[in-house]
Amino acid sequence: MQLETPVLIVGGGPIGLALALDLSCRGVHSVLVEQDPRTAPMLLAKAGTLNARTLEFCRHWGIADQVTHWGAPEDFPRDTVYCTSLGGPLIGRDAAPSQRDRRPPDSSPEMLQKCPQHIFDPVLTRAMVARGNTELLYSTRITSFEQDDAGVNAKLLDITSGETSAIRAQYMVACDGAASMVRRGLDIPFEGPTLDYSVSALLKIDDLERFHPFGMAERFLFIGREGTWANMTSVDFQSLWRFTLVGSEERLDPARLDLQSYLKRAFGGRAIPCEILRVVPWRRSQCTAASYVQGRVVLAGDAAHTTSPTGGHGLNTGLGDVVGLGWVLEAMVKGWGGPQLLQAYEAERRPVAIRNGQSSTRNYKSWVRRDDDYQQVEEPGSEGDAARASIGTQLNAMLFPEWNSLGIALGYRYENSPVIVPDGSPEPPDDASVYVQTSRPGHRAPHVWMADGRSTIDLFGAGFVLLRLSDLAPSTVALKVAATAQGLPLQIIDLRESEVALAYEKMLVLVRPDGHVAWRGDVLPDDAAELLRIVSGKATIEEAAVA
Repeated sequence: MQLETPVLIVGGGPIGLALALDLSCRGVHSVLVEQDPRTAPMLLAKAGTLNARTLEFCRHWGIADQVTHWGAPEDFPRDTVYCTSLGGPLIGRDAAPSQRDRRPPDSSPEMLQKCPQHIFDPVLTRAMVARGNTELLYSTRITSFEQDDAGVNAKLLDITSGETSAIRAQYMVACDGAASMVRRGLDIPFEGPTLDYSVSALLKIDDLERFHPFGMAERFLFIGREGTWANMTSVDFQSLWRFTLVGSEERLDPARLDLQSYLKRAFGGRAIPCEILRVVPWRRSQCTAASYVQGRVVLAGDAAHTTSPTGGHGLNTGLGDVVGLGWVLEAMVKGWGGPQLLQAYEAERRPVAIRNGQSSTRNYKSWVRRDDDYQQVEEPGSEGDAARASIGTQLNAMLFPEWNSLGIALGYRYENSPVIVPDGSPEPPDDASVYVQTSRPGHRAPHVWMADGRSTIDLFGAGFVLLRLSDLAPSTVALKVAATAQGLPLQIIDLRESEVALAYEKMLVLVRPDGHVAWRGDVLPDDAAELLRIVSGKATIEEAAVA
């Protein structure tokens, strides 16, 4: 059997599924191969925190409501408790409101949500299937591939039948995880430090709050003289918990791991009914692929980068890759994109992965640090009380960027992209927690609620959008004519709302299909066609300057 497709996606986890859905929304056909027999075939010890930017993507894909309201109790508090054990003294508490009591930030129509992967992946799959532009091949593995100037040839194996087939794609995207067969086949280095060797166990505990004095909380950090040695995080705000041991390489061997003794320590000797559903050893690392693109093969998600889960940035960074890549592949397949676009994907997304990975590592080091106070953390009496109070105060301060990371979610920018036209304005601070909206080229276009109840974010996603925000703005006919001649999808939207004009700063703002500003100004360049050639990857800024 010989298949043909514009895009071959390798790996049917959340990144591969989201890419197939994004391409489907853009009218681009893809084939997705996944070695598992179905989506989310087993429960995994993953928490599934989705940040505000990811919810904006879900909003565009039409699944935000399903991701937000999937059946979890909405009054469950998001508190983090620091303790020696569930039977030991309280060290500190970082209180955070439940979903019911939270509101989106001023800078987004959406807010951070919890949606575990065994719920999120099927939501993506159902939406993708409903679109009808994806052929999903379960129980299928890619065994080899080679590429030429026009495309990629790959061999596929049907794991169930043993039959082989061939497929020809214009582009292939590796979404096959940290141990990516595709990345290794390309000999792309995967560089970065190992932070520790951890073990995660998926536990089923009904009504955990009945067995300890701390009340309902999303997360427990267990602290001893050695620092934070384990944590337990709610997966579904009901009965599923992820228990993670922070430790040594020895713990990667299940035969040498006495999990029950660690659970006994965490539970403080309390008889808590607990079912161990799954135990997974893993390496905590901060790695980034040396290159995201080689010819017509592209890396995304964990195949391109890994982070410590301290902050929940890994999946969200991968979904940012998806939206950054989806419009690029659309442009290349439909012919209105030029060769600079794939280079731009790497130039834009690789620095974001490094930035987010560094933030996650800082969070992790805040978890496991220890000073003299930790020697007294389990001691009774006034000295122990003082040490615990000091540790709790320190952790609340040091982990604030982890629990409050709106700047990480929304504040990344594509500073050195070849398809972003800079305007010489100074780069604003890049703070993990604080985010200030700007329409500066390379940044996410600002969110403003419009008079009709929509967000400005809702204007973007299908093609380029030029916002014309003043009666004094010049004619944009030349830009529309140039877009038509180049086959570039462009919508010109006239808005006369003062709050939008204030947030967008200039009278004309050109926004890409991924919602990032490509250019802004109060007048169009003399050569409008050349501007579109730059932002669509057909010309470089240097070439335009010479012209």
